[in-house]
Amino acid sequence: AMRRGTVFVALAAALALGASAAPAMAQHHQALDTYAYAAQAAKAEPTAQAAKAEKPEKPEPAAKASSGSKGKAAALAASKEAEVVVNEELDAVLLALSPTPAGFEPDPAHEKDLEHRKEMEEEEIEVVALKWTIVVGLVCLILTFLIAHYLESLHFDYLPEAGVAVLLGIAASAIFKMAHGGMMMADMRFDFEFFMIWLLPPIIFEAGYNMNRKAFFDNIFPTALFAFIGTVMSAFTVAGFMVYAGEAGISHPMGGLAALTFGSLISATDPVTVLAVFQALGVKVDLFSMVFGESVMNDAVAIVLSRTMLSFKYAEINAVNIALAGVLFLKIFIGSTLIGVLFGMLSSYVMKHAHMSHHEDALFKESVLVAAFAWASYYVAEAYELSGIVAILFCGIVMAKYTRDNLSEQAQTLTSRTFKVVALLSETFVFVYLGMAAFAFPIWDHIGWATVAVALFACFVGRTHIYLFSYITNFCFRSGPDPAMPPITTTYMHVMYFSGLRGGVAFAISAVGFQNMDFPENGDSMVVMQTTLVIALFTIFFMGGTITDLARYTGVLERDNPTIAPKHKTLVQDSMFGKIDKLTIRPFLTHHHKGVDAEVDFDYDSNDCRIAALTIQKSWRKKSSPASRKKVAPLLASKVKSTDVELGAPAASAAPAQLSTEDKVDQLRMQVPGASSDDLRKILATTGGDMAAALKIAKK
Repeated sequence: AMRRGTVFVALAAALALGASAAPAMAQHHQALDTYAYAAQAAKAEPTAQAAKAEKPEKPEPAAKASSGSKGKAAALAASKEAEVVVNEELDAVLLALSPTPAGFEPDPAHEKDLEHRKEMEEEEIEVVALKWTIVVGLVCLILTFLIAHYLESLHFDYLPEAGVAVLLGIAASAIFKMAHGGMMMADMRFDFEFFMIWLLPPIIFEAGYNMNRKAFFDNIFPTALFAFIGTVMSAFTVAGFMVYAGEAGISHPMGGLAALTFGSLISATDPVTVLAVFQALGVKVDLFSMVFGESVMNDAVAIVLSRTMLSFKYAEINAVNIALAGVLFLKIFIGSTLIGVLFGMLSSYVMKHAHMSHHEDALFKESVLVAAFAWASYYVAEAYELSGIVAILFCGIVMAKYTRDNLSEQAQTLTSRTFKVVALLSETFVFVYLGMAAFAFPIWDHIGWATVAVALFACFVGRTHIYLFSYITNFCFRSGPDPAMPPITTTYMHVMYFSGLRGGVAFAISAVGFQNMDFPENGDSMVVMQTTLVIALFTIFFMGGTITDLARYTGVLERDNPTIAPKHKTLVQDSMFGKIDKLTIRPFLTHHHKGVDAEVDFDYDSNDCRIAALTIQKSWRKKSSPASRKKVAPLLASKVKSTDVELGAPAASAAPAQLSTEDKVDQLRMQVPGASSDDLRKILATTGGDMAAALKIAKK
């Protein structure tokens, strides 16, 4: 009974739906009948005309027989043409949804509407395919972190996290290639604009914002030599090898301009790869600063050089054009640097006078403002056709030096960790994206392995500029009895040479060159793209997988051999820029007083941050008026142990029992700026806490 009731209910529902749809269906069938009648009438008319043409009305003489046959042929041709026209009209009639009153002619507006609907359906299908591609990418990200964590727990260092991401990207693209997923394969293609606008900026900014600024600027001279002159030398070295090997029949005969373009993009070490591997290893800060600084700045060199080489396709290669190319490069780099510095200083000035650090509810607003200023510098530089990478890098460095001091303690932690999370997400997706390109592009179609071998050998030869400029730096600036910075050791040279990994930036430039067919002659564009990706994969898996053992063997890991802090300069010994910074720029952009150097590199060291806070507060306590000190005394008492020792006063003026170890270290650092906190603690432990004896030893 229940089954029968269900059937009756279903029949009643079907009847109700049919009744509601009957008027519309009747109108639709009436329209089809009307059009069918019109079509039949249209077909009958040319048939009758043809029959009339075939049937002669009167017998014709023999002399007119030939003309009659011609008329018959003409009538048959006219009949066929009329039938074609009628078929087209009938197709239009059948596609119509309502009758057209104007003589049964198709409505152009309706046809346009049908085309628009078809386009919208195609776009919707493409959007759905893009969403599924994003889902696949996110799944690869999740699996990358899980598999890399598992391998790390097993202490398996031969497959870095970057390698796991690339392998998963390759697997995803291979599956969709076998499944004939054309639309998703198109979305997996490495897009230059997507990489440069959405993926690379957060990686570079986070590196500048959280980097060891002092180590970076202490090594700025060798870094600049590696990034600028070294990259140009490497580009010409690689180009020379490729042209010579091609002429000798060893590899693909690449044109001179294509070889120079390939040399310029493949000579740039990739910051994404270097950051991922070196940060995971935890190498020493001075080594990391040189390798990272070179990789970031020579990105601009690679992009500008490749752009410059392409400009010679339509211009003659002569001294004037080469000089103009050099001017263009300086314009891009200097202009981008100025934009980044300007936005960084502007953010510091705004945050200083906004006084958001005094309001706990403004924590997230502080973080949003930092991100807004940083990305504004990137897009302004790109809008002026400069390098957004350089702009956002120096904006991050300036923000770390000035803006961060105007943020609350919670905002400093939040911004640093948030940018770290976004950068980690972006750099991991870059490797997944790079792996997807393995089958999304025709990488393995007729690839020339001899060309890849020659190019790889040329890259190793071009990388030898590391040794040349390291020796020049040691000879010119780091020699003598008491240099400000220690010489670059041979071990550092070996590690820097081996850390020349390639990745997303080089392949992005080659991919956009292939899509634009910059060098269609002899298939040079495809050869450049194929060779670039294979070299990137080789450096990621082979060099990235073995660099852990190399770093451990050479002892360049921070946990195995901590970096010795370089000698700090007093205000009198400081350079001209240092004096201007401490006396003018820093007091103008932050709450620091003139001559106070409270800069502490942000290495998540709470003890160093505490020392910096003590330094600023004690300096303010000494230089401010008594009324101001009285006003904020309760605030200082809640954060710092109150002492009556004046900054810079002799150690004997205060009883040792009144000072904690950290306060003693703080006072000794004021007297001996070149000594590190750890060294001063050891000295205090040796002297039993005697400040006078510790000061004598520290000065020696």
